[in-house]
Amino acid sequence: MLNGSIPEADGKLLDRAEELGANITHLEKMWNYAAGVRHWEPLFPNHGLSLVPAKSPLWVNYQGRRFVDPPLVGAYDTLMLVDRICQEKKKYSWQVMNRKIANKEFAVSGAEFNPAVRDKKMLAFILRLLKGNGEQVQEFIDHCPDFVTAGTVTELAAKMNALTGTNDVDARRLERDIADYDDNIERGTKLQNDDQLRRIAHVRQYLGDRLRTCNMARIVDPDAMPLIAIRMQILTRKSLGGIQVDLDAKVLDQQGNPIPNLFAVGEACGFGGGGMHGKRALEGTFLGGCVYSGRVAARAINSGQGVR
Repeated sequence: MLNGSIPEADGKLLDRAEELGANITHLEKMWNYAAGVRHWEPLFPNHGLSLVPAKSPLWVNYQGRRFVDPPLVGAYDTLMLVDRICQEKKKYSWQVMNRKIANKEFAVSGAEFNPAVRDKKMLAFILRLLKGNGEQVQEFIDHCPDFVTAGTVTELAAKMNALTGTNDVDARRLERDIADYDDNIERGTKLQNDDQLRRIAHVRQYLGDRLRTCNMARIVDPDAMPLIAIRMQILTRKSLGGIQVDLDAKVLDQQGNPIPNLFAVGEACGFGGGGMHGKRALEGTFLGGCVYSGRVAARAINSGQGVR
C-alpha cells in the first residue's frame, strides 16, 4: 500500500483523547483509494499520489485481464474498486488507455497538481478543462515510475512485465480484451453491449462530465497513440472513525457519559459519533460533515452545554 497521508497525520490526537477517557471507535473503517501511484520525489516513505480514475481506459488486473461483471469504472463506488482489486492474488491493477484519452481524462487529487484550483484561477481551470491535461500527462510519463508507453499492445505488455519484474501480463489476453472493447465501440451505440460504455454514455449527459470524458474512445487508435499503461496500487487516506461524541459534539467516555469541557469536530470524530458515514462513505461529503459538526460544537459551547 502507498501512503496517501502526510506524516503529521499520526493519530496522536486520538491517543491523547483516549488518555483523557474518550471512547475511540470505528477506526477499522478505512477510506482508501484504488488508483495510487508512486511520487517520483517522495517526501516520506511510500509517498503516493491519488489519481482520479479515468472512465474510458480499460481497467485490468495484475495479469492484464479486464475486470468484468461489472467492469471497473472510476467515480461510481470507491469502496467496491478497492474491495475488487484486493480479491486478486496480487493487490494492484492497471489502467490501459491511449494518449488522447489520457489528455482528456487524466487528473490527480490534491493541491500539488491542481494549481488553478489551489490558487483560485478560474480562467486557467476552465482552459484546462477545454484544452485537456496533456502537459501533466507528459510530466507523469517522464517521471512517474508507474507509467509505461508503447506503440503496440505486445510491446506495452512487455513493458508492464518489466516494470513489475514478472511475466504476469499475458499479451494475447490483453490484446483480445482490448479488441473486444474496441469492437463494441465500432458497432455504434445501437448495437453496443458493454456496461462500461453504458456508464460513459450516462455520465456524459452531465455537462461537467462531458467536458472531461471521451465520447466512446477506442483504446487502439492510430490517431491517438501511444498506448499508456498505469500501474495503480491501493493508497491509504483516512479512517472513518474517531472520537465518539453526542449530538452536541461533546466527547463521550467509554460508559457513554459526556466528558466536561471536551468537544470534538470534523474528521477527528468521524464527523459525529465516531463513524457517521459507516463503512461506505459518499465521495464529496467529508467537508460538509466537518463544517456541520463545527457549528454544532460552537453552538453548544456558546450556550454553556458541557462547559464548567
